[in-house]
Amino acid sequence: MRFLKLFLILIYLISLRQVNAANITGSNTISSDSTTQQVYNADDTSLTITDSATLSRSGQAPVNINEQGDATLTINSGSSITATSHNTVQGKDQDGLTVTNSGTISSGGSKAINLLNAQNSTVTNNSGGIIKSNTNTVTLTENSGTGDNVTINNSGQIFSEAVSSGTTNNNAVKSEDDTNNMTLINNVGGHIYNNNSSATALQQATVFIASEDTATLTNSGKIENKAGPENWAIGIAGSGVTVTLKDSGKVIGKINVADSGHTIRLQHGAGQGYYYVITGNGTYTLQDLDGNPVVKGSAGSVGQGGNEMVDEELGYKSLSVRNSLVRYQQSDEYVEMEKGWGEITTSFLKRDGDKSTLALDNEKIGIGANIFEPISNNKTLIFSFETSLQNISKNHDIDKFSFLTGMNFDKIEISEGINSEIYLLGGASFNKSDRNILTNTTSTGLLDISDEYLSYEALIGKKIIFNSLLPDLSFNFGYSHTPSHEESKYYKWEDRDVYNGSIALSNEYQILKDDKKSLYLSWIADARTIIYDNVQIFYVNGTKGSYSQNNDLKTELSVSAGLNYDYNFSENSKFSVALDGLHTTQDTSGIQANLKYSQSF
Repeated sequence: MRFLKLFLILIYLISLRQVNAANITGSNTISSDSTTQQVYNADDTSLTITDSATLSRSGQAPVNINEQGDATLTINSGSSITATSHNTVQGKDQDGLTVTNSGTISSGGSKAINLLNAQNSTVTNNSGGIIKSNTNTVTLTENSGTGDNVTINNSGQIFSEAVSSGTTNNNAVKSEDDTNNMTLINNVGGHIYNNNSSATALQQATVFIASEDTATLTNSGKIENKAGPENWAIGIAGSGVTVTLKDSGKVIGKINVADSGHTIRLQHGAGQGYYYVITGNGTYTLQDLDGNPVVKGSAGSVGQGGNEMVDEELGYKSLSVRNSLVRYQQSDEYVEMEKGWGEITTSFLKRDGDKSTLALDNEKIGIGANIFEPISNNKTLIFSFETSLQNISKNHDIDKFSFLTGMNFDKIEISEGINSEIYLLGGASFNKSDRNILTNTTSTGLLDISDEYLSYEALIGKKIIFNSLLPDLSFNFGYSHTPSHEESKYYKWEDRDVYNGSIALSNEYQILKDDKKSLYLSWIADARTIIYDNVQIFYVNGTKGSYSQNNDLKTELSVSAGLNYDYNFSENSKFSVALDGLHTTQDTSGIQANLKYSQSF
């Protein structure tokens, strides 16, 4: 009798379960709230949740793919699927499942999406979409055979809500080492996170990806362990996992590597600094896909902008001094040789980047003053000052204050009709560097670091002046020395010397001259090359690296042309304007201008 009662109760419970479940085939839509479990009952079955409807179930699996092939599930924006227990979308033992979520998939227990023994399945979480559970939100695992060829493409949020510190796994996305061909793409705007400070990476990592032979993780969004950056955000194990950190994507939390044969690739852009802490006993290869020098011992690189452009800076300073000398020698003050002459200039330089040579985008704006004080008939004392702001691509700014001083010796006769002049200048620059790097050691995934250092320069030039229609010929030499210096975090630089030389042709032409006004044109064509450049040695958190400038950056042809106009309001007052343009084979363009009003009493 007791047995009969138990049997009847079981039949009743089964009947209740069937009443609250629907077997579906073909194309199906839910557009109002429902608590009826959706059980796929044939291959090629599809279900769409739309019109802000909620499919909810007290217990497990409001959507059960039921081992059917080529199934489709779509949750539109504002709609949701929820379970109070586990496996909200039960996608085990199936082939070809496609889940597209723009709404919410939520589990009160584990596994919002369970891909046990899944094959050839795709989960797309669009911007605004939420996939969440208490623990282990999206999992690819196996208990027979191999979970294989699963892609998760995320532009929304995937997260585990539980705050964990014990032995329970709590990954937002997980594949284990008995699976294969797992692909996780976290796009710009995508956010994958958990909150776990457990003892092992398998339990703790926000994303844990392992494989038999191959798996990939590509991050352009944010992967975050909210328990703090001292915990693990990414864990990789098994064999053949490739992790690509690219764009401005952020990782908050350490990276753990177990087992062997893995690759960690960085693609943040030429010149972008980064430093990632990598732990574990596994083996991996580091690659920077933009050509930046990457340093192992964790993973770090630093943009070489401030160093790579030292040679060019020397060349542009030399051109600026030579242009200023021409303006001085065309002035009335030079003719009279009794008065000093000065100018205030504003300048702008812009260089386009080139990834193949690691030439970085660069913009520089400066304000300067050049002062010439005659000492005798052929000797002039020179003072040159400039303050500038240099903006280098990938979040690196350098404030500079530079000064040069020296002498110009002119009217040195070589032969009849040929004279020469020589300038000798030396000085220093104070450099204040601020850069922003990507790192997994902070709660923001970013870190501002700074540096202050001096550099020293010398410029020497000789100009041969042909008193005819022939252009003048000049030879110029530059030297820079940057002592060793250390940034506030991670980066240290050894001292570096740069020597360059150039040959130039130049000339000036008087276009207009009368009692009131004058106008003349000047030009310089300059061919510059590095004579000697020692390799830049640097350290990332104590690990040594080196940078050698690309050969294509070691030579440059420059053309500078200027117009200079003077207008005399009276015998004692004069207005002057000068404009110099620059273009080079390093895709650098620039302009320098000055306005001046002088009054004699």
